[in-house]
Amino acid sequence: MGGVGKTALLKEINKKFLEPSINDFDIVIWVVISRPTNLERVQETIRSRLQIPDDRWKGSKDDNKAVEICRILKTKKFVLLLDDIWEPLDLLRVGIPPLGDGNQSKIVFTTRTADVCGGMAAQKRIKVECLEEKEALSLSFQAKVGEETLNSHPDIPKLAEMVAKECKGLPLALIVIARAMASAKTPEEWERNLHKLGIYPKSHYKKYGTSPFPRRERF
Repeated sequence: MGGVGKTALLKEINKKFLEPSINDFDIVIWVVISRPTNLERVQETIRSRLQIPDDRWKGSKDDNKAVEICRILKTKKFVLLLDDIWEPLDLLRVGIPPLGDGNQSKIVFTTRTADVCGGMAAQKRIKVECLEEKEALSLSFQAKVGEETLNSHPDIPKLAEMVAKECKGLPLALIVIARAMASAKTPEEWERNLHKLGIYPKSHYKKYGTSPFPRRERF
């Protein structure tokens, strides 16, 4: 599932590994894979991080580039962070040496499908879940909207609760919408902003049969 916070979590891992006080790795490499998988772009990102000179890279075929990447990584204790993988990635074709035999290097990746985990022989899987309703409201939505906005009108806390519920616990959706609402101090402004974002708290209609926003005459 998209929007649950996999990339945000990987970014936090990346930050931690880059802190000198806790990092005992020689190099940390971040690569966004996305789709369709582009082997040349993946190799180029790794090459840039390894600072492989042009005379050993330009004009080389993918296989030769993989050999060069592998040659260097075999001499290092590395962390490879791969974000947004949609299909199994052949790490050997990229140039990533096999882990094991006392090698303390690590590979961490994010994906939306369990099939990718299986195809890449992931040794440990961590499922990132959506936030619980109370967490979504208090930790993500209300925190980003801000106390000033929430207290600016008696109807806004209830509107915030309904909108947060519509986000289904997805952190990315909560953050994007909350930021858009941070400066909205009236129910009318909430209505306008929500329509601009293309969302509306349908659960209110289902339960009450009416709009949660004040009705306004249009001329």
